[in-house]
Amino acid sequence: MTEIAQTERRSVDRMHVRIEHLDKLLSLAGEVIITSANLQDLERRAQDSAAKRIPLRGESLDLIKTSNEASRRISQDLHDLVMAIRLVRIGDTFRLFRRPVRDLCRSLGRDVELLFEGEETLVDKALAERLVDPLLHLLRNAVDHGIESPLERTRAGKPARGRVTVTARDHEHTTEITVRDDGRGIDEDAVRRAAAEAGAAAGSGADMVLDILCRPGFSMADRVTSTSGRGVGLDLVREVVGEFDGDLRLEGEPGRGALFRMVIPKLRAVNIIDALTLRAGRRLYALPIERVVASLGIPPDEIRTAFGRDRFFTYQGDVVAVRDLEELLGAEPVGVEKGEYSLVVVQGKRRRLALVISEFMGPQKLVHMPLDSYIRRASGVAGTAIFTGGRLGLTLDIDELIESAFGSTSSAVSRAGRARDAEGAVEEEAGERAEEQIGGASGSRAATGGSSVHLQEADAEELARELRQNMGALQDALLNMESEPDKEDHLNDAFRRLHAVKGNFTMLESDPAAETAHHLETVLDYLRAGRLESTQERMDLLLDGAGYLSRALEALPGPAPERPVELARRLREEASAEGAPRRIASAGDLIGRAFELSPTLELQTLCGLKRGERILESYFVFRPGRQADFLVAYLLLRRLGLQGNVLATIPSVDEIERGDCGSAVKVLWATQMEEPEVVSWLERLADRYNLTEHGSVAATVFRNAVE
Repeated sequence: MTEIAQTERRSVDRMHVRIEHLDKLLSLAGEVIITSANLQDLERRAQDSAAKRIPLRGESLDLIKTSNEASRRISQDLHDLVMAIRLVRIGDTFRLFRRPVRDLCRSLGRDVELLFEGEETLVDKALAERLVDPLLHLLRNAVDHGIESPLERTRAGKPARGRVTVTARDHEHTTEITVRDDGRGIDEDAVRRAAAEAGAAAGSGADMVLDILCRPGFSMADRVTSTSGRGVGLDLVREVVGEFDGDLRLEGEPGRGALFRMVIPKLRAVNIIDALTLRAGRRLYALPIERVVASLGIPPDEIRTAFGRDRFFTYQGDVVAVRDLEELLGAEPVGVEKGEYSLVVVQGKRRRLALVISEFMGPQKLVHMPLDSYIRRASGVAGTAIFTGGRLGLTLDIDELIESAFGSTSSAVSRAGRARDAEGAVEEEAGERAEEQIGGASGSRAATGGSSVHLQEADAEELARELRQNMGALQDALLNMESEPDKEDHLNDAFRRLHAVKGNFTMLESDPAAETAHHLETVLDYLRAGRLESTQERMDLLLDGAGYLSRALEALPGPAPERPVELARRLREEASAEGAPRRIASAGDLIGRAFELSPTLELQTLCGLKRGERILESYFVFRPGRQADFLVAYLLLRRLGLQGNVLATIPSVDEIERGDCGSAVKVLWATQMEEPEVVSWLERLADRYNLTEHGSVAATVFRNAVE
């Protein structure tokens, strides 16, 4: 994936922490010290009591109770504080998608408006990082497969511009993230036919469609492209959502668009779970308590069998399958103990399951320690935990247990299938990147004011972190410039961010990147001064340059990749001084400069001639030093406006207001005054404004047409 730099997607080992959280952490540390001192005192009293064989006094018992309550409260406060520290705005993740969606729309010829809602929703940092790839796949599908071309949409009675909306909503126990488009939707019949051709089972309903679309290797595309066709995408979305015990749902109808809804339980905290502890055989287990529906004892005659092997019973009117926990984990089954089955009913994503166990031990808050992927063997085991009394037990993954119980395809097989498909995609992308980066221009440290100072590792990491932040803000500013070109704030913001980016790359001794940033900064400076016009081609150049800077950031701490030859050429042309309009400094500069009249101004000129007005081309040269040149030019234009109608100026009025005019100006204006009056009036202006030179000629444009 080239749209989002890996430096922005990868997990980082540092976060911004609010001062209030640090203050609370220090306060809790102080309470821990006090509680520890109380426990030491209690230990001393208990030893004295045991040695003297006398019972503890009442004050010691009160201290035990107080210390116990303080310990529980501090643990809960630390739990909540860690959770609060890890929360980040989901809008920071949403921001990463603007550039790749924009580039995809341009490559596919789509006109799409990307909207974000609920950007202030707070989610765990781990979830925000893992959702980048799934959300990008859903957005790609929406643009590539969902949104029609402008012509198709117009024929279907829709606005030519499509809309894709990403929404985050915060609920009490879950976070809901949706991706909705108003495109062609998903044709259930077409999916069923494609599934039949691929040898997959058919069915009906949204769940069937989603199950088929999420199968590794399944694709509705006719051919493989850089965007789609490999069948790698929705299966990844479902798997990542499943990692967080979430659920993926599909809604919509043909012709009206599609909606993918991810419902993800809120993370309790880092490896801290509220669990129901139990025993099965000789082993101890812990189940997430929010997934436990009921715990009960059932006589053997209430357990029925189907086809001689599958067991089930009826709970609250629903048929619930019964499986032995130890047997699911590959050990000897528990069976009936004390004349009845001890069952715990757990809730999966779509169904329930009753597990046969030996003994309920009660709820407990545990520290869950996940097993590394190369250690984990038994499906359904999530990790380990230390139980009361220092005993070691296993924490269970409810969804994997249910998959094992009902014979679902293992996630390992799905991952293996996707890995084979992804391998080809990675090779293709690597080839495309190699071709893109053939050629280029190497940078000169003199051009960017580079430094030969070698940074300490910690300083380099800090600069790289700051660079990542500035690059993200720069991409946003450029995209805002493209969507709202009339707002000067976006241009100024981009210029400031780019200046910071150039400094970061210079300090990190990445010469080609620093030189590229220098050229981009020059182009933005010309746009600010009005020397260059903001066009789509220049916006493409700025965004292409920013894309190269993102790749250079990705390559750190190694050398920056070579710039594509075409990008280097375009940057040199735009950033060269010859490419910008010249300042008007004398009457000689005005000779030969023709007015560029819009159709409206040409019509005004024609109407003025029809009314008998005199159309004049006048030039004025100011004496330097008396007043600012732009102020003299501005006042002069106001005086001309009182005696006629100013049609056009060289330089333009905008350039004059910005001070980019020099000491001369040329004006096309219409007046009712006769020639002697004009000559006399211009002489008075020359005295008032200390003009060193001036002159006028009658414009003859449209004269024949008028006659």
